[in-house]
Amino acid sequence: MAAFVGAQHPARVNTHRIARMVDTHPSRVRRIVSSLVKAGILCSSRGSGGGVTLARAPSTITLADIHDAVQTQDILSLGMHDPFKAWKDNCFVHPTFEKLYGDLEAKMRDDLAKIRISDVYRRWEGGKAQRSSRTA
Repeated sequence: MAAFVGAQHPARVNTHRIARMVDTHPSRVRRIVSSLVKAGILCSSRGSGGGVTLARAPSTITLADIHDAVQTQDILSLGMHDPFKAWKDNCFVHPTFEKLYGDLEAKMRDDLAKIRISDVYRRWEGGKAQRSSRTA
């Protein structure tokens, strides 16, 4: 969604159009837009000609910024149930997996922080967003 808005930057886009383009309900778009506005990623205006646009240059907004603004869970969101708590002094599988997940989460966050909106989409041309040639 932020990439769609970024592809049209600096033009304003209304939430109904965003909802159509990303194939979701307008109320869901409004909730996400609200979070992105609070995080300083988007700015919004109401009324005739209103809509949203990026609050800053696309090259300064990372996927980590967007994730932090709209998500309440870790990237992986994996629950680690430990059925062997009673064996904690003899079995170290669970702590090993917790460390692996933590390391993977940190690596993914680092990678997301390197990818900018401007890397994901190019400017809106001829009514169609052009995907960036960047490969992650």
